[in-house]
Amino acid sequence: MSSKEGSGGFRKRKHDNFPHNQRREGKDVNSSSPVMLAFKSFQQELDARHDKYERLVKLSRDITVESKRTIFLLHRITSAPDMEEILTESEVKLDGVRQKILQVAQELSVEDMHQFHRAITTDLLLTDKIYSVR
Repeated sequence: MSSKEGSGGFRKRKHDNFPHNQRREGKDVNSSSPVMLAFKSFQQELDARHDKYERLVKLSRDITVESKRTIFLLHRITSAPDMEEILTESEVKLDGVRQKILQVAQELSVEDMHQFHRAITTDLLLTDKIYSVR
């Protein structure tokens, strides 16, 4: 075991040699400097993009769940005596899916869709299958 390794066999990181309260204490950051303002602006832009991505992922998951529920409901049509009731219920569920797709479209109306395609791609493919079954 070398002198850099501790009792657990792992090497110590360079920043572990300094006490936590003595790191970068001597420098005050001017929050009104142009660089800091640019970083804050960039931070807000990244936060907004991340929030939009998370909203799209949530909508996408909701679309998947409702689509699967509709598919399973339509599978019951052959064994159920009241076919009209099932069709009416499935139409209501599909209206909910349409509303969520509209929300996705509204989120992407001012953005480049290719930046967020990973958040929505699989669910749109699943929804396409549902509409092709109709």
